[in-house]
Amino acid sequence: MATLLRRTDTFTADEVDVALELIDDSINRSQSSGYECVVACEPLGDGDDEAVMGYLSYGRTPMTEGTYDLYWVAVDPTYRGKGVGKALCRAFEETVRQRDGHLIRVETSSQEAYGGTVQFYTDAGYIEGGRLPGFYKPGDDLIILYRTI
Repeated sequence: MATLLRRTDTFTADEVDVALELIDDSINRSQSSGYECVVACEPLGDGDDEAVMGYLSYGRTPMTEGTYDLYWVAVDPTYRGKGVGKALCRAFEETVRQRDGHLIRVETSSQEAYGGTVQFYTDAGYIEGGRLPGFYKPGDDLIILYRTI
């Protein structure tokens, strides 16, 4: 996963560190951390090796009933535009449905580099529900998107 995240030019080094921390928590403290991942892989050749095409990290939103936070969606540049991100989101949304969830929340940046990210979520049916100006730094707003399941 570290290689995938580092190959994603949108993420800063600090963002990669946070994403890896969430992955580690979902693996090493799966019961107590509240973080979970969905991973898309492709078999390599005849052996058991697989290429990680992308992953999605999520968790239940504390102190809510049936609300989930979608923390990260990352797709290896080799697989972008091939439906991997959409498939990850559909799998996650199905998990939310099966757990009687009803709302998904996403937070992202307004930086130009994240324009494709916002468009990805909008195309997937997410609606902008709020914006906090200068949240990350002056000129970089926090965009809050949501989708009802």
